Amino acid sequence: MELKKINKYIIGSVAILMGTISISSCEDLVDESPISEISPDNFFRNNSDALASVIGMYDGMQPAFRLKHYYWGEFRGDSYINGNDGASANNIELTTNDVTSGNAGVLRWDDYYDLINRANLVIANLPQISGFDTDLLAEAQAMRAYAYFQAVRVWGDVPLFTEPVVGASPDLQKARTDSNTIINDIIIPDMLAAEENIGIVSRPYRFSSTSIWALQAEVYGFLGDDVKAKEALLKIVESNEFNLVTNARDWQNLFLNDNIDPFSANPTSLGPLKVQQGPELIMSLGFSLNEEPGSGNRNRAGIFNLFFAGIPSYTLSPGLELKWREKFPIDSLGWVTKYPDTNPVLTTTNEEGEEAFIYGDYRYYLSREGTTNLELKGLGNARMAKYNKANYSQNLDDSDMVLFRYSHIVLFLAEVENRLGNDMTALEIINDFRTARQLPLVDAAEFGTTIQERELFILDERQLELLGEGQRWWDLRRTGRALEILNPILDTLNGGRTLTDERLLFPIFDEHLVENPLLEQTPGY
Repeated sequence: MELKKINKYIIGSVAILMGTISISSCEDLVDESPISEISPDNFFRNNSDALASVIGMYDGMQPAFRLKHYYWGEFRGDSYINGNDGASANNIELTTNDVTSGNAGVLRWDDYYDLINRANLVIANLPQISGFDTDLLAEAQAMRAYAYFQAVRVWGDVPLFTEPVVGASPDLQKARTDSNTIINDIIIPDMLAAEENIGIVSRPYRFSSTSIWALQAEVYGFLGDDVKAKEALLKIVESNEFNLVTNARDWQNLFLNDNIDPFSANPTSLGPLKVQQGPELIMSLGFSLNEEPGSGNRNRAGIFNLFFAGIPSYTLSPGLELKWREKFPIDSLGWVTKYPDTNPVLTTTNEEGEEAFIYGDYRYYLSREGTTNLELKGLGNARMAKYNKANYSQNLDDSDMVLFRYSHIVLFLAEVENRLGNDMTALEIINDFRTARQLPLVDAAEFGTTIQERELFILDERQLELLGEGQRWWDLRRTGRALEILNPILDTLNGGRTLTDERLLFPIFDEHLVENPLLEQTPGY
């Protein structure tokens, strides 16, 4: 644990809110007046105080995940290549899977442990309030479980803090705790307690029953417990709170934070405009332009920075694009040969004024720089354009970051059903999903004759649908396919580093090791 730097953040989290907090949400939380250096004993007097501390907890989630959600879950997969010679060397380490222990942007965990400390403050102090709000306790329990689950997936063994730390305590320096202990003693009990305590079924920017079930499904999936993962996934489906969108515009509106209308024949750039609405959004990390950006844009999302920056660190990989084009051909002959009974969704007007089909998957065009103008950027040169179609200042990035989405749940359920031997149920789920996306249905032969073939098919479906949402690396980790899929690619990349089982985890940041001699580096680094 980094003693000097984490003290600063822990003192800040005791204060809970250092200025006006505004969470971007469909529900009006509350704007809090500045609260400075208030001890927990004096602060947790009633549920209004507790609500302010919970809002401060979500505020701490912003800097902790604004970039790392994607650094950790998106760019180590096979969907991107290095975008430009001027890209950050630290960012390039992810696509080559040669992450070094000096990579501060990816590995520094100050904000991360600040978030955990804020959750610990609520969990420790809220029950002392007479008639305390159990929903607020559930949110803190879910947050701590979520944070430690990410830490275990990223680093494996990490220092464990379950009590709030105030000031320059010597207890800040701890050795790494075994990840299985953290999972069994903290993550699982916290997420089950949160489920028991929560009384709100769904809400878009804070933990609720449905987002807690989504977390449970990910944890059990990571542990290989498909039976429990299925139970959690079915709870979400059977809640009837969400459904898949059924047309291209509604799909784009789940993500778009841009005034450029990709469906217009003459799109005009007018600047950022948050849309990001729809019936698939279970929980997102919200951002608002009403907040000051903060040092280093701590209160802004990282989407404009990572996916559509002027000098891009990442562009879509040729392998991803070719996979998309093979699955859904972009030429008329290829499409009609493969899918003679299904018309593509997108159309255009030809030179004769007649309507003509644009062949291919509309999600491909809406996720790729230049949309249907494939000549604008060749293979390997297109930025990921799911969220915005033009460059915008990172100071204006109030894009909501999707944490849990219904399509992720549906496709995850198909994956689990397949592993449980229910291949016909899995195929039915895939075809329900394809119907919603207005894409051709899948027959049993295309789906695959073995569990392994079908799993690869489902993983491809997930890769295309969930591009840019921080899921691909975790999919490969969960299914044990990271080495199998990535090493043949890494062997061809300049600077590519062959993956090993040890290097599936990330290293500990060098400065953390220097300032906390109790820490040991991750094996393999």
